[in-house]
Amino acid sequence: MGSMATAARLRTLVGLALLSLFPVGSTLAAEFQRLDVSEDGGIYHIDASLFVDAPREAVVEALLDFEAQKAISPPIRAIRVVGSQPDGATLVEIVTEICIGIFCANVKQLQVVRFVPPGLVSATAIREGSDVRSAHVDVEVTAEDGRTLVHIQCTVQPLRKRPFFVPRGWVLSALHHQARQSAAGLEALASRIAARPAPAPDE
Repeated sequence: MGSMATAARLRTLVGLALLSLFPVGSTLAAEFQRLDVSEDGGIYHIDASLFVDAPREAVVEALLDFEAQKAISPPIRAIRVVGSQPDGATLVEIVTEICIGIFCANVKQLQVVRFVPPGLVSATAIREGSDVRSAHVDVEVTAEDGRTLVHIQCTVQPLRKRPFFVPRGWVLSALHHQARQSAAGLEALASRIAARPAPAPDE
C-alpha cells in the first residue's frame, strides 16, 4: 500500500505543477511542440512547450482561477487561497486524490503562486505543508504568430525516492500522459473564459 501511495504521488507531480488541471471528457487537445520528462537522482524534470487554442489573457486567467480549476476537475478534493505574502504572492493549498487501480492517495501541497505580467506564473511548494521535498514550476505564456505559446519548466523532488520495484520508465510514461491531460484541461478552461460575454459598458 505504501509503494502504491508513493507511485501515486509521483503521478500527481505534473498535475500539481500545472496547477492541477485534470479535465473529464475534454475534447480539446493542446498541440505540444516539446514534452520532455526525465529523472535524475530522484529529482523529476519536466520541460514542455505547447500551443493552446485560446487567447493569452484567457490562458493566464485560467492558470490563476483556482476555483474554476476545481469545478472542471473532480480529482481535486480541496483548493483554497490561504493567505498572501508582502510581495503580492498568493498562498494556495490544494489536495488532490490520485488513484492507481483500486489504490488511492490524497496528495497535499502548499504553494506560493506568483504572477509577473504579462504572462509568467510560477509556483513553489513549501515543504512544511506539502507531500513533496521541493517543487518549483515556471509557466510562461506568450503570443506567437497569432497563437498562444505556453512554456513550462518544472523540477520536483518527492519526499521518498521511487521504490526499486517500480519501473522508472513506467513512472516517466505516467507523468508524460498526465502532462497531456493537464494541458487539455488548461485549454478547456481558457476556452471557456474566452467565450464569456464581454461586460456591458458603464452608462
